Amino acid sequence: MFENQLISSFFLYYYFFVSLFFSLLISSANIDTQSSHAYCPNSTCNGIQISYPFWRLDNYNASAPQYCGYKGFGIDCSKDQPHPTIYPTGDAFYVKNIDYNNYFLSLVDIDALYNGQCPRARHNLTLEKLPLSDSDSKLSFYFNCTDPLPGALPAKCLKSGENMTYFYVDGAEPEDLKWFGICEEKVVARVMERRSFQKDNWIGAIRGGFVLDWRHAAECGQCEESHGRCGYNNSTRIFLCYCHDGTVKVNHCKGTPKNSCCIHILLFKIYLISLNSSLFIFST
Repeated sequence: MFENQLISSFFLYYYFFVSLFFSLLISSANIDTQSSHAYCPNSTCNGIQISYPFWRLDNYNASAPQYCGYKGFGIDCSKDQPHPTIYPTGDAFYVKNIDYNNYFLSLVDIDALYNGQCPRARHNLTLEKLPLSDSDSKLSFYFNCTDPLPGALPAKCLKSGENMTYFYVDGAEPEDLKWFGICEEKVVARVMERRSFQKDNWIGAIRGGFVLDWRHAAECGQCEESHGRCGYNNSTRIFLCYCHDGTVKVNHCKGTPKNSCCIHILLFKIYLISLNSSLFIFST
C-alpha cells in the first residue's frame, strides 16, 4: 500500500512539473508572436472605412515593421494628406470609396484631382504584382506631339505651344504606331465609364477616377482559409497570419492551440497510463 501511494505521489509531482514546463514553453513561444485581430483594427479616414485587407499606412511603425493587411493596400490618413491616399505602385491615388461587399476600390489620380480645369494624367498604374484588376476604359495619352497621330483625338487644353497632346480610347491606337521622336511621353489612364470622348468630356472622366476589383491574394490563401488575416513583415519579408487566439503565425492558423488546457488533458492521460502501468508492474 505504501509503495502504491509513493508511486502515485511521484507521478503526481511528475505530471505537475511537466505541465508547468509545457505551460511556460507555450507562454514563452507566444511572447514574440503576441498580436491579434486587435492589430487589424477598423478605422475611419475622412469618411472612408478602413478595414482588412486595407490598413493604415500612417500607423505603420518602422521599428516594428509588420502590419495586418495586403501588400500595397496601406492607406495614408496622416494630417498632411487632405484625402485618404494609397500608393499601389508608388504613385499617389486618392481613395474615393471602398465597397467591401463587392470588392470595389474607387481611385482618382492625385495629379488629375489638383490640376484645375485641365487634368494631366502622369502615372501608369501597373497591376501585375498586386491582387487588383479593372474592367474600365483606358485612355492612352501621347503628350507634346509635334505631328498629329493617325486616328487619335486631341486633348486641346493640354496643348503646349505648337505641340499637341493626343489620346486613344481602349487601345484603339494602331499596332505599328511610331510615336517615338514625335511625342515626348505616353501615359495610360484608367477611367470609370465608357462614353463618347469626342470633345473635351475626357476631363470629367479623368476627374471621376476609376474602379479596381481586388481579389484574394494568392500568398494569403492558406491564412484566410484558416480564418486568419494576412499580414507582412517588411524586415524578414515573410507573410504572416494573424489568428483569433492572439498569435501571429507563418502561413496559416491551423494547429494553433486555443489554450493550454489541451496540453494539460494530454499530460493527465499520460499520467494515468503511466500510473496504471507502474501499479501493474509492482503488483506482479
